[in-house]
Amino acid sequence: MKNKKIAITGGIGSGKSTVSKFLVELGYNVLSCDKIVSDLYEKRKIKLLLKKIFPDAVKGFFNPKIDRVKIASSAFSDKDLHSRLTLTITPLVMKEVEKKCQKLSGVIFVEVPLLFECNYQNFFDAVLVVKRDKRARIDSVKSRSNLTEQQIIERINNQVDYDTIDLSPYTVIINDDINALKDKIQSAINNLIKD
Repeated sequence: MKNKKIAITGGIGSGKSTVSKFLVELGYNVLSCDKIVSDLYEKRKIKLLLKKIFPDAVKGFFNPKIDRVKIASSAFSDKDLHSRLTLTITPLVMKEVEKKCQKLSGVIFVEVPLLFECNYQNFFDAVLVVKRDKRARIDSVKSRSNLTEQQIIERINNQVDYDTIDLSPYTVIINDDINALKDKIQSAINNLIKD
């Protein structure tokens, strides 16, 4: 059976990981671009690429060490650096996604935080967008990370505005009630898989 690749996207704190966890519970293959980025950051050649963009955040040459906090802080406070980082890393991430998808069959979900920002929506057979109220997103990220509200807002500002972008070609789940979320996901999956 040919595989069907479905992207899961949405703004920071929208609930992408919650959706992904539920899909794993249902037995689906789920890939995470964040996990792939984390794995790439362990490779020496990637560290050296990052050193060119963030010389203060990557120390050493033979065994380079990355300061991920410093990279994130620099990237999210400087649009040019953020763009350079995204243009450098995203194609490598998508190449890894493609490799992993070739080893799997059936329906494969891929959590892709910067899907629209990097224009990869057409790489997938379908897109599932998770939307959530901005205040709830901020509170969710604050509860699970050490980020300040200002840092979270910087990240939100580096993503597309999910309230103004045209999402009509995609399947959208509104994450406004945790008790109803599983039913919404199941309904969305049923529609996506039958298409």
